[in-house]
Amino acid sequence: ALQLGIDVMWLDFDIFLVRHPGPSLSAAVKGFDVLMGYDLESDCICNGFFYIRARKHTHLWLFELLRWLYDHPYEHDQRALGAFLNYTERIAATPEELPPVPRWHVFSEESTFINFGSWLGNYKELVLVHFVDGSAFSLYGRPTWDPSIPASKKRQMEHLDAGSQENEQELPSAMEAFYGTAANVTGLATPEALWHRAPSLRALLDGKVKVKPQKRQKCG
Repeated sequence: ALQLGIDVMWLDFDIFLVRHPGPSLSAAVKGFDVLMGYDLESDCICNGFFYIRARKHTHLWLFELLRWLYDHPYEHDQRALGAFLNYTERIAATPEELPPVPRWHVFSEESTFINFGSWLGNYKELVLVHFVDGSAFSLYGRPTWDPSIPASKKRQMEHLDAGSQENEQELPSAMEAFYGTAANVTGLATPEALWHRAPSLRALLDGKVKVKPQKRQKCG
């Protein structure tokens, strides 16, 4: 699509659109050619949703990224994308292999384009919810004994292990709750109507409201 002059917005399937992203997207993209998802608590960009403007240099940048991934199938695409934006991630690529970095920025991660793990709780700004761990912890494939695992993640893993042992039947995921509930609620003219008609969904999001950290943890 880029080579045809069509801007591209990518959305993973594990995303729930609260409202049309057009107005927020138009405001955010001014002065930039690429917009990336970001996390409130971790210094991680996320390729679960991103936007690319149709420009010759962005087309070339994406082409080189995909070509490098084709030649290096062992690397995770999100880590490669971060490296091609020269941000936090490092991969087995020489500087000569990396194309010029386009003008890029991140979507507002505080209350507008959020990962489900944490946000500031402003429902009037909420556009989409991405049901993913924004710290990119799972991308590193570390065993439980790895000393580089953050203490907060160890506690989370222990809690999940304990819960799975206590409950033979797993509870539905947050994404299943959102899509299952929203599909059964009719007459939703506005996002506010969804929260009113399905308070259980609002309760899930309320449970993820956090205070903005003074310093983000490292990616992974």
